[in-house]
Amino acid sequence: MLKTSPGSQSGPSALGSLEKRLTGREPDDSVVPQSVRRAVRLMLAGGALTALVGIFLIVATIADKSALTDSNGKQVTTGEFSGDLAWIVVEYVIVVAMWVLMARYNRAGRTWARILASVFAAISTYDCFSLVNGLTDGESITVVGYVYIVSTIAVWAIGVVAIAMVWRSESGVYYKARSAMAR
Repeated sequence: MLKTSPGSQSGPSALGSLEKRLTGREPDDSVVPQSVRRAVRLMLAGGALTALVGIFLIVATIADKSALTDSNGKQVTTGEFSGDLAWIVVEYVIVVAMWVLMARYNRAGRTWARILASVFAAISTYDCFSLVNGLTDGESITVVGYVYIVSTIAVWAIGVVAIAMVWRSESGVYYKARSAMAR
């Protein structure tokens, strides 16, 4: 069992503290409906899982550099390897930032953020389908591939559930009220 110092937070209070830092508001604000709060927490969890996947892919790529080949089957050069690694870092930093921004703006009741998050979920659905549909019989999949596939499906599921939460009727009332206040 992990020991914590008396002043440290654990469990729900630690998540609430993290949520406050990332969204800029109190996590249990009574104005925000439960469905939106849950969606925000799911979006933050999606961002955290995406960050873990990105770190895993970076470590796996560095650990197995010798297995990387270009489109011609030749081993990649150090420059190509560095460029690929930098691209992975940039890509995952952007995606994690999008998760956090969608959480912030959906919590704030921005209608455009709910629509944009839905568009991102639709794109993620297509990407997830393409990934699974692209698996063919007889093709060998590495452990890294399995981890990537499972984590991609998990991130997709988190996003879909979060979108379902922001489109619930009580969430709609909140978004309409926040839009009316902004005018």
